[in-house]
Amino acid sequence: MASMIPTTTSFALAAATLAMAVPAGARTVNSWDVVPNQQTCTMISTFEDDVSIGLIWSPKTGELGFMATLPRPSGVGERPAAALALTFDGDAPLTDWEDQHAAVVAGADSDAVIANWGAEHSAELAKTVGSAGHVVVRVGGRTVGRYDLSGSSAAYRELTHCGSQIASR
Repeated sequence: MASMIPTTTSFALAAATLAMAVPAGARTVNSWDVVPNQQTCTMISTFEDDVSIGLIWSPKTGELGFMATLPRPSGVGERPAAALALTFDGDAPLTDWEDQHAAVVAGADSDAVIANWGAEHSAELAKTVGSAGHVVVRVGGRTVGRYDLSGSSAAYRELTHCGSQIASR
């Protein structure tokens, strides 16, 4: 999937701010928190190494992005962009996704790296995440870890429900 041209939009900043500290009122589906914002919905799961991964959906633009938050000091918070590479296993239809210029949002305790391949690839990304068993996340050429995607299909359904409420406003 290296040939796709990623897109960075303002939805990344709003979603990353929420995802860095999951607010009260988030809905939990399996090990995923689904969090509404005024413009986006985020589904995020945090792992033992304090890395969080998730999807960010902007229902008004149709964009679905992938986010990884890394505990500080991660080394990526000092720059506006970083390379994010994802490798999915299992029955994923597209196993490799890359964004050489993923947006970086620096936070007090963590840094979020957000890739967005545009609305035209949202369905492919959703299907890939929902059908894969795990994802290997690499940031700036360094492997961050391998993360379990169990329950992501149910969380994605809640994410779309969250988004339908935003779209109807």
